Parts: sequence; structure tokens; C-alpha cells
Amino acid sequence: MKRFFLIFFIFAILFSKNSFAQNILEETLIYRGNLAFNQESDDPINGTVISKFESGQIKEKGNYIDGLRENEWREFHENGSIKSTINYRNGFKHGIFELFFEDGKLKGIGNYNNGNEQGNWQEFSNDGNFLYIGNYDDGVLEGRWQTFHANGRLFSMGNFSGNKKNGMWEYFDDKGKLFKIQIFENDLLIKCEGQCPKKED
Repeated sequence: MKRFFLIFFIFAILFSKNSFAQNILEETLIYRGNLAFNQESDDPINGTVISKFESGQIKEKGNYIDGLRENEWREFHENGSIKSTINYRNGFKHGIFELFFEDGKLKGIGNYNNGNEQGNWQEFSNDGNFLYIGNYDDGVLEGRWQTFHANGRLFSMGNFSGNKKNGMWEYFDDKGKLFKIQIFENDLLIKCEGQCPKKED
């Protein structure tokens, strides 16, 4: 019986320590390289870390494992609504990223792969109109990109290759009328037709 109570007592202590460690203020952390530590320990941090606004509302919340950010992290607006969600793997952003307005509407969505933007990214106005649609490859602008006027109509459309504009880019006014065409080669403007900037003498 005494042995049973001793084991129970030990587990109770361990549980209470783990529960306490799951609520760590970000301001108490110190960083050595890319690892986070508690100021009172030489061990990398483990548990849930939060940061707060001056009002006391939670600003950001997520988990550290062995000093690195892991799994889902959430950032909040001061009114308590979610501002963004992102997953981490071994300290790097990895997976779907979502950004929200204070009223909860989706502001942007994209994807990370080991810390770099990857695949299709989109951003929206509060009215739900597109602001841009584009693609990344390992953090580099790649492929078709489109930007939009505030009313949702297409403003520009063209291609990136290795972070540089290449080929034909078309530009439209907020009524949908084409007003300019530009031709690029490795980000260098080769030709412009329509409403083009005047060349300086």
C-alpha cells in the first residue's frame, strides 16, 4: 500500500510540473542560435508558449519541443479573433498558412515547405475580392501571377521565372480595359506598348 501511494505521489508531482510548464510566457525565453530556452534552465524549452498584448489578451500561442516551434501556432487580433494559423516542423513553417481579418473573414492563404513559400498563394480584400494570385517554388516567385484592383477586376497578369519577370505582362484599368503591354527578359523591360512611361532625354 505504501508503495502504491509513493508511486501515485511521484506521478502527481510530474503531472503538476508538466501542467505548469505548458503555460510559458514568451518574454521569459532566451534564444541561443535557433533554440529557445527558459531563463531558469539550461534545457531547451518544452511546452505551450504564449505572448500577450498590453491589455492581457493572448497575442500568439503554440508549442515548443526541444527548443523548436512545432505543430500549429495561432496568432490573434486584440479582439480575440484569430489572425493567422501556421504549422511548424523542426522550427520551420511547414504546411498551410491562413491569415484572417478581425471579423474572421479570410485574408490570405498559402503553403510553406521547410520555411519557404511553396505553391499557390492568394490574398483577398475584406470584401472577398482577390488582391493577388501567384505561385512560389522554394520561396521564389515562379509561374503565373495576377494582381487585382480594389473592385476585383484584373490589374496585371504575367509570368515570373526565378523571381524575375519574363515574357509578356498585361495591364488593365479598373473597368477591364487593356491599357499597357510590357515584354520582359530576366526582369529587364525590353518593349512597352500602350500607356508607357516616356523615355528621358
